[in-house]
Amino acid sequence: MFKNLLSIKNYVLFLINMTLLGMALAITVPFFVLYATQELGMTRGLYGVMMALFALAGFGVNTIVARFSDRAGFSRKYMIMFSLAMASVAFSMYYFVSNPYLFIALYVFFGGMAAPAMPQMYASARESINASASSKNAVFANTVLRSMFSFGFLFGPLVGTVLLKHFGFGGIFGGTVVIYWVVFITFLIFFHEVKPEKIVYNSNRVEPVAPNLAKDMYLLVPFLAFVFLHVGQWMYTLNMPLFVTEFLNADESNVGYLASLCAGLEVPFMIILGILASRFQTRTLLMIGGVLGGAYYFSIGVFDSVTAMLVGQVLLAFFLAILLGLGISYFQDILPDFPGYASTLFSNAMIVGQLVGNLLGGVMSNIVGLGNVFFVSSGFILLAFILLIFTKPVKMEDIA
Repeated sequence: MFKNLLSIKNYVLFLINMTLLGMALAITVPFFVLYATQELGMTRGLYGVMMALFALAGFGVNTIVARFSDRAGFSRKYMIMFSLAMASVAFSMYYFVSNPYLFIALYVFFGGMAAPAMPQMYASARESINASASSKNAVFANTVLRSMFSFGFLFGPLVGTVLLKHFGFGGIFGGTVVIYWVVFITFLIFFHEVKPEKIVYNSNRVEPVAPNLAKDMYLLVPFLAFVFLHVGQWMYTLNMPLFVTEFLNADESNVGYLASLCAGLEVPFMIILGILASRFQTRTLLMIGGVLGGAYYFSIGVFDSVTAMLVGQVLLAFFLAILLGLGISYFQDILPDFPGYASTLFSNAMIVGQLVGNLLGGVMSNIVGLGNVFFVSSGFILLAFILLIFTKPVKMEDIA
């Protein structure tokens, strides 16, 4: 099955570049807060404000681009290249700006402009898949692409650690910028536009128009479900290190063990799930993932044990593999005529979930305590599961 995917136009390029993009982000992200607080002099609160503004900027730009990205004449290639260039400029601010407030303004602006890169890359990949003989394996193809991003994320922190040790913060920011430009150049040289087949409607049919998230419930309900799934996940991500070190009084190294084990399991699980997706509905697998993720978060508050958390990484990795690997295919199945808009919905759900999860995670840990905050995470997963019950893949020709 995998060999067939390699014949898809641009697919090998997507595989390589997804790996590079995962590595580029992972080089810098773990050390970004250290640079902001230690070198720029930001407080943790100000850093949180910067990341919130960054998320909102990405959401806004993605939403605007999504409205016209599926129209005839729109070039995903140049949109992706523009976004990659903006990402490199955002991370280049290290070399030119030392004032924390100016850094925030410029990083948020250029980082927001870079947001469409990933959703447009997924949309372009879906167009290539649909135009190929392997279109029936679209979910598997998407899952493999997402697994390559996670694969790059496995090695990024190691590369970042080496660069930081030998070259300081300039090394990690420079490494990220270089990778973005490598991806930019490969798209410039090797990417070939795919002309999506235009659907011809008879006299009794109306050509579908771009949907509206605020008005169309068949989009709003799954969007909210994905937001809740990500809220639960990011609440866990924020509080897990504090729970391990402060509540359980365990060594800090356990935090690294938990994160590394989960990341290591995600990649093979994504591949397996991509194969299973051809036999089961994507929605069914998402609901199973929700059960596994919710069960893991609930178990943390029950067992209060690092050992139980290590065992539970199998459940968490399955949940994340399903959420991140199959989520984009779910939205693309709902909107087959609008791959750009569908991919953007998936990305924006992740952005909103991350923003709300981080803000709510800090508030709830203060209200209910570190020992109980994961029950709240499990509650959000339950809400998402209930919403998924009322969703199903919808074809645009059924809506018109």
